[in-house]
Amino acid sequence: MADIVDNEENDRDTVEPEELEQMFSKKYKIVTEHAVSLLHSYIHRLDGTKSLNLAISLSDNSIEIYKLSDSSLHQVCRLHGHKEATLTQVVFSPKEDNLLYSTGLDGLVKLWDIRAGGSCVLEYKDEEEEILRPYECMDVSCNGIVLCTGSQLVDDDAYLVFFDQRKPKPLGGYWNSHTDDVTQIKFHPTRMEILVSGSLDGLINVYNIVEETEEDALLYSLNVENSIDTLSWLDGEHVGCVTQSNDYQLWNAISGDIVKEYERDKVSRSIKRSKEDDCYLVDSFTSAEGRRVLLAGSHAGSGDVLRSVAVVDKKLQPCSNFKDNKQVVRSCWYSAQHDILVTSGESGILSVWGDCQSEPEAPEVRKLTDSLSKLQDGRHKPY
Repeated sequence: MADIVDNEENDRDTVEPEELEQMFSKKYKIVTEHAVSLLHSYIHRLDGTKSLNLAISLSDNSIEIYKLSDSSLHQVCRLHGHKEATLTQVVFSPKEDNLLYSTGLDGLVKLWDIRAGGSCVLEYKDEEEEILRPYECMDVSCNGIVLCTGSQLVDDDAYLVFFDQRKPKPLGGYWNSHTDDVTQIKFHPTRMEILVSGSLDGLINVYNIVEETEEDALLYSLNVENSIDTLSWLDGEHVGCVTQSNDYQLWNAISGDIVKEYERDKVSRSIKRSKEDDCYLVDSFTSAEGRRVLLAGSHAGSGDVLRSVAVVDKKLQPCSNFKDNKQVVRSCWYSAQHDILVTSGESGILSVWGDCQSEPEAPEVRKLTDSLSKLQDGRHKPY
């Protein structure tokens, strides 16, 4: 039998380097980066604070805390708290930069104080329930009081469990709104009563958690028709959704309407790559300029291709090309206040990107430049 020859084209840029440089006009450069592990661990999750504390969860179930200052990443502490099961989420308190929450498949939520080396100050669990709920995700309300976790499917139920930040036992929960693992929980950025959840069942659910029952709390059930990977609030109304097949959808979570859907091949063409099967999506965020930005990359070669596109008039337009990227990126965190993007991924590298395009004539931009220069030198009622 004749040898089978693989003639499939490798992923490549679809435009010349000079054109690529012009199209991706928002320029970023690496402020600092750090290889957090030499033991073949990679970074699962990433979160940050306004004071530029950064928390990462590693594949060995440890948590590392860093402080970004003086163009360096200084390790604050290393935490171990979910040794018997996979660590799935790390989230800082929106009201206290030194408080960090973590959760995992052991059914526990832990509160850490990262001062003085880091210590677990409170553990949240339901000691009266025999059932173990493996938590896939969690988030904290904008006022820092309410915690919500999302679980894997357990005996045909997928749970959203609510906690008061001050008390270890649950306030209550929902378990009728999803029919598969809950993969994402996101509180509204300014309204503590509004919550969205995403699941492998292909639904984004929008809740008002001040309502007495789960049925009344469920405002919308939005059918993505695909398993959900990440959700992000882009402003007070719109939610960006990355699916597990690397499509992107933009929803109005207040009206319950879809704004636009971008399939994987469309994103691949927008970042100027030739092979959609190698394209992957990371997450979306709102930039310092107020643009809705989607971060995407390519698995091809060494996995160093990382670019962003902006949603402008419902179209994807090239935004930034992160030329010095060294890994397949799995998570990101963006600070609009500092115009800083932090990325992490499969090679265990924590990279901090800063804007290198600024107009010194503009006072507000000069302030940003100075800042960057410093970096570089129930059914139950939930409550």
